[in-house]
Order: sequence, then C-alpha cells, then structure tokens
Amino acid sequence: MKNNFLILFVVKSVSISVFLVLATSPFLGAQDTCLALSKRLFDGKQQIQLASQEGWKFNPRHEPDWASVKADTEDWIKLRPVDVTTKLEDYSGRIEGWFRLEFCLDPSLDAIPLGISRKLWAATDIYLDGKLVHSFGNTGTPYKAYNPINKYQTPIDLTPGKVHVLAMHFVDYETPTTSRDVKLNPKNLHDFLSITGPEFNKSVERKIKETYVVGTLSMSISCLLFLMFLLLLYLNPTQHIFRLVSFLTFFVFLAAVGKYYGQFKETTYQADKILFIFANGVFLPIMHVMTLIITEWVLKKKTSRITKSILLLIPITSLLGHLFNISAPFGILNAIMLGYFAYLVFTSWKQIGKAEWAVVVGMMALTIGALIFVTLHKYYSNAFYDYENILLTIILLSAPIMLLVYLSLSYKEILAAREAETQKVLQITEEKKALLESQNEMLEAKVTQRTEALEKSLKDLKSTQSQLIQSEKLASLGELTAGIAHEIQNPLNFVNNFSELSVELAEELKEEIKKPEKNWELIEDLTNDLSQNQQKINLHGKRASSIVTGMLQHARTSTGKKEPTDINTLADEYLRLSYHGLRAKDPTFNAKMTGDFDPAVGKLDVIPQDIGRVLLNLINNAFYAVSQKQGSLLGDGSLQVDKKYEPTVTVSTKKLGDKVEIRVQDNGTGIPDSVKAKIFQPFFTTKPTGQGTGLGLSLAYDIVTKGHGGELGVETKEGEGTAFIIKLPGAISA
Repeated sequence: MKNNFLILFVVKSVSISVFLVLATSPFLGAQDTCLALSKRLFDGKQQIQLASQEGWKFNPRHEPDWASVKADTEDWIKLRPVDVTTKLEDYSGRIEGWFRLEFCLDPSLDAIPLGISRKLWAATDIYLDGKLVHSFGNTGTPYKAYNPINKYQTPIDLTPGKVHVLAMHFVDYETPTTSRDVKLNPKNLHDFLSITGPEFNKSVERKIKETYVVGTLSMSISCLLFLMFLLLLYLNPTQHIFRLVSFLTFFVFLAAVGKYYGQFKETTYQADKILFIFANGVFLPIMHVMTLIITEWVLKKKTSRITKSILLLIPITSLLGHLFNISAPFGILNAIMLGYFAYLVFTSWKQIGKAEWAVVVGMMALTIGALIFVTLHKYYSNAFYDYENILLTIILLSAPIMLLVYLSLSYKEILAAREAETQKVLQITEEKKALLESQNEMLEAKVTQRTEALEKSLKDLKSTQSQLIQSEKLASLGELTAGIAHEIQNPLNFVNNFSELSVELAEELKEEIKKPEKNWELIEDLTNDLSQNQQKINLHGKRASSIVTGMLQHARTSTGKKEPTDINTLADEYLRLSYHGLRAKDPTFNAKMTGDFDPAVGKLDVIPQDIGRVLLNLINNAFYAVSQKQGSLLGDGSLQVDKKYEPTVTVSTKKLGDKVEIRVQDNGTGIPDSVKAKIFQPFFTTKPTGQGTGLGLSLAYDIVTKGHGGELGVETKEGEGTAFIIKLPGAISA
C-alpha cells in the first residue's frame, strides 16, 4: 500500500513538472526574440516608454497589410520612434511610416490592467496582434492631428508569457508653420507610445484638476489685476507707472489665456499651434521685457533706447525660434536683457528701498521661473509634467503681484511723507495763527476805512449818474421844446392873423350898422366871415393847447402807470416834433419824413411819456445820421453838401399777432460792425464830445425791455442806413 502511494506521488510530481516546463517554455524561448516588459520598468506615473526601447523596426513607406502579424519585415531597418528625424519628411513636410515591435510581459504584470498612452500630435493607428486597438487622430484623408493634452489611457488586453506584435502606422507634418515635436522638441518623442498601469489615470486626473484650478486662478487674477490697474490709469492718467503696469498686465492676461485655453477646451492642432506661438513667442517675451522696462523706470525714472529696442526685437527673435528653430538670436537677446537688468540693480543699489525691491524681486522671480521652466521642458520632461503649472503661475503672476506690492509700499511711503508734511504745516499754522489774529485787527481797521471810502465813491458815482441821466432828459426836453416851439408857431400865427382880421370885420360891421340905409346883404357877409374866423381861431387854439399838453406830459416824471395810447398818433407827433426841433437848431437842414402807420394797431396799454422818450431818442438819432451823411466839413471849416442825396427818415407801425412793431428807419451813415454790439451800453456814444451823453439808447433799451417787457433791436449796414425795431407785447385796445 505504501509503495503504491509512493509511486502515485512520484508520477504526479513528474506530471506537474512536465506541465510547468511546457507552460513556461514559450516565455523562456521568447526571451531571445522579443522585448520583455516587467513591472520594474514603470516610472513614477506608472508608464513604460516603449518609444525608447530597443527592438523596433521601421519602414518609411505605407502598406495597410503591414498591420498583420505575418507581415514580412526582413528588409525593414532598425529604428526607434525616438530616433525619428526631419530627414524622413518629403517635400511637403510629411513624415509617414510603420513601426513594429515584438514584446511580452513577465509574470510581474499579471492581473494588472494595462493601457496605451500617447502625448504627441502625430496621427497614429495602433495595431496589436493584427487588430486595430485605437486610432489617435486620422492618418488618412483628410489628415487630422491628435490632441494629446491631458488624455486618459486607452485600455488594451495583454497576456503575460505571450509574444505580442505591436504595429504602428504614424503620419506627421513638420513644416515651419506646423512643427511641434520632431523639429522643435525631439525630446518629446519619448512620449511617442507608452504602456500604462492603473495609476496612470489617477495622475492624469490630478493633472486635469490642478490645471483647471491653477489656470482659472491665473486667468482670473491676471484679468482682475489688469482691470484694477486700468482703473487706476483712468483715475490717474498722468501717472506713467500705471500706464506701464496696465500694458504689462494686459499681456499677462493674454499669455494666461494662451497657455490654458487649449487645456480647458480641446482644440485643433492649428488652433493650439496659434495659441502656442502667441503665448510663448509673443505674449510671454513681451511680458518679460515690460517687467524690465518697469524696473528701469522705477530705478532710473526713464525708459532707455536699450529696453525699447529689446521690446521691439524680442517677439521677432522668439518667433524665429518657435517657427524655424533658430534660437541663437533669442538667446543672445535674453542674455543682453538679463545683463542690463543686473546693470540696473548694480548701479542703483544704494537707492533701492523696500518698494523698489518688490519690483526687483518680481523681475528675478519671473526670470528664474522662466529659466527653470525652459530647462525642465527641454531636459526633464517628467519633472516638467509635475511642476509645469506652478512654474507657469510664478512666471505669469510674480511680476504683477510684486508690482502691486510696490505700489502699496510706495503709497504707504507717500502717505507717511504727507503725514509728516501735514504735521509741519499744522505747526506752522499754529505759529501763524497768533500772527494772523493780530493782523486781523489791523486789516479790519483798514477794511473799515476802505469801506467808507468806497461808500463815498459810490454815492458820488450815483450822484454823477443821476446828473448824467438828468442831463440826458434835459437835452431830450430841450430838443422837444425846440420842436414844440416851432410846431406851436403855426397855430399861433393863424390865431393872430384871424384875430386881426376879425377886428377889421367888426369895425366894418359897426360902420354899416350906423348907416341909415343898411346893406343887409353886406352885414350878412361880414357876420358870416366873423363866424368863420372865430371857428378857425378856436381850431388853431385847440391845436396849440394839445401841443402844450403833450409838452407838459413829456416834461413831467413818469408815473409808471400804463394807459391806452394811440401808438400811430404818438409816433406821428414825435416824428414831426423831432424834425422841427432839429430845424430849429439848423434852419438849413431839410429831410424827407414819412409815416407808414398800420390802422390795425389801434391803442396799446403803455406808459406814454416813456414810449415818447424812446421814440424821440430814436428819431433824433435817425435825423442826426442823415444830417451827418448829407453834409461833411471841408478842411477850411466850410460844409460840403451832397446834393444828390435825399435824407429820409421813416416811422412805421405794424401789427404782428399779439405784438406791435414800431420801426424807425433812416438812410444815413449806418453803424459799423465794430461798435454795433456796444450801442445799448450806458455812456457809449459815437457823437463828438459835448453832443451826446451816451445814455439815450441805454435808457430807451431799459424802457422797452424792462419797463414794457418788449424788445429793442437794430438792423444796420454801414454807409446805407439803420433801422431800430421796437416790439411791444400786451393787450391791444380797440
């Protein structure tokens, strides 16, 4: 029994050993023909970079059948994906070919879910054991690049111990305007294709969250800083520092948008390329130079030609580097910029205060952050992936935030200086307060003296004005009296003549009555003649009486009470009175006077004495103007008369709705434009000294506008004549 059990145990042991040998023999045999992948090849992100492994074969042509496991690869060359160069591109910049790799997994990767990941823009079709696993982009027509930004792994099914054939068809374009991976940064080719573990997706998720948080903060903070400095510039347009900082923060905001927009939203290769070029080739370099310019302005209070030249050249050289991989000019210019920054700090060392240090530190943080960023991107891609966002934050926000600190410290220093100055002013004010109190008493005494003197001067001035106004009224009254005297002479002559004639007729009547034989026919004729004479005497006596009444009304002080007045009669009467007054002064003067009176005017509620004065002044001025035009003095003092000229003064009235227009027009000398605006000013006159006070038109203007609420205007043309227009409002009496 024991022997049987021992035999059975030996048989089973041998069977298990044979089974294990047979099961593991493919893997053991494959060690010499395929790439063995194990868990120890995982990097920190749990990915195995296949592109840098040995064992790849490459064919620079394209055949769809090469995806098959049985494809013939005898004539293929040994070439790793990381060794792809621009020598493989055709005339259009297209790089195309097939890569093949045989690999197998050791037992350490058993039961671990795996996937593949790509971080390049080149379009790629991945085949595993003859089956299409995934297409990254489109290698066909139309070509479409693959966007690799923050992408999760693509799961694949791999069996440990089995030899797998990986075939990869890829297409890329590396023209000057589309280059990104092969031409500009061949280091990225290590990310051509990777085998990834389950932890890879977690690292991608962390990267996405970190990018969203940092990107949102960078864009929002830079935008907020730009708007804040723009507001400060609007409120303080003369402050040059706000203009510079607003310009800087504007480019910081554009750079932040350019860097993070493509990570927030999946874009095409062309859009990402444009964002990449502008953000890295234009906005960031200009932002760097603007920080240098602000540093120079803070330390030297000027902007030199050096910094202006760098600002002009830095985007150009940067674009050359990003588009055509010509980086030497950009590097040289950056070295010059950093050297000039060191020179500024060295030459201003003693003048750098706390506020200025904020700007210097901001420039240093931006520069150091940019150097680390470029170094990690070029030589340490894994570390760059981990620290990209924090470095971008330092690059984008260090200068604006430190400038905000600089402005805060500067204004703190300004406020402290102003407070100290205020204390000095208060001290001086207290010292002067006592002096001012003593001086106030002296000043009050002087003010009292000056006030008394001014009051006396004011009384004298009012007295003089009253005398001038009275003189104007007397002059007007004198002219009116002269006209009235001449006007009243006619009715008085008629009264005298008819009185004498009536006496003679009465004597004849007495003699005829005494005769014994009376001629009754003659007596009747004499009686009729006496009656007619008495009627004429009575008519002309009333005429003289009305003239005297008008004179008295004009002479007495105005009561200010309006009464219904026949405007046409008033205007006609003062036209004749003014003319005869002028004739009384100068019997040789003759002029044509016409009246054009609208019967519809009727009576108007006015102050007749005041309107009479206005009309008399305007008509007198009209007759004076035509008399001046009619005659001029010669050199020997004699008067030269223009016989062809007919002096004419016209007074007209017209009803205009609820207003009445009175127009006094002449064809005299007219008023020059240079003095037209002054004619209604008090004491302004164009008449020779002694012939006018300059108050006539001023008083007329006040009477019409202030006393009657009307308008007084003038239309004139020098050498042709003048028209004064009075417009009186108010109810019109029938």
